[in-house]
Amino acid sequence: MAPRALTFAGSDVSGGAGIAADLKMFEEYGVFGASVLTCIVTFDPQKGFEHAMEFFSEDVVRTQLESALAIHDFDVIKSGMLGTVESALVLAEHVKSNELPYVLDPVLVCKGAGTMVDLKDLFVQNLVPHATVVTPNLEEAGTLAGIGEITDVEGMQEAARVIHGQGAKNVIVKGGARLAGGDAIDVIFDGQTFTTLTTGKVNNELVNGAGCSFASAIAAGVATGLDIVDAAVKAKTIVAHGIANSVPNAIGVNSLLHPAARCHATGEITVTVG
Repeated sequence: MAPRALTFAGSDVSGGAGIAADLKMFEEYGVFGASVLTCIVTFDPQKGFEHAMEFFSEDVVRTQLESALAIHDFDVIKSGMLGTVESALVLAEHVKSNELPYVLDPVLVCKGAGTMVDLKDLFVQNLVPHATVVTPNLEEAGTLAGIGEITDVEGMQEAARVIHGQGAKNVIVKGGARLAGGDAIDVIFDGQTFTTLTTGKVNNELVNGAGCSFASAIAAGVATGLDIVDAAVKAKTIVAHGIANSVPNAIGVNSLLHPAARCHATGEITVTVG
């Protein structure tokens, strides 16, 4: 029987991020995906493709979650854009009361908009302590850890240590294109050991959906039985191919191409584990 994954996130109409990204990535792993929708993200072409977010009510979010859980027995839960305190607390009620692996992508910033979602304290108090793995980018890691801007691997390690201390079993701080230099570096911390994943950057551009897809790929990897490091290595490889073959659009931030590793692989992408 195919593994099953539930994503709890927003819908980005551009198709590269959010629910669309998660479900596409689950498919790449042969994982059956279901979803709970927290919001719809749209773009206004008359205002430079400015983001707009329409959030669903607590009742609508709760009904979706209860429905999904009644229909399927899931192997993993992954969350992305929660957007409101009410949606976050609906999810928190569930992850506190079950033993499923939980991948928390603590979305605080929307690419291209720089929009900070003020849920830091709620994440730290209600979601991080129940996460199997938390996958913040540099801005999110600095915010969650309360250490400000992160510019190097040492800062990534410091943030990972703090977030692990908040209760997460594993923390993966994503360096990505935001980290200076020619390498894309991620840092994993399990409470005892730091593991560094390194690839050469395929480009220096921010790509819409890269963070969502990395987290959902890890969730899919966990659902198929991989440990956290192996899941992260596979996720990093697949996402790197998706970045290398990203799809141009009018927004100005390319969209990740999820099947790229399978259909349009660009040379060798090697992940060095250190």
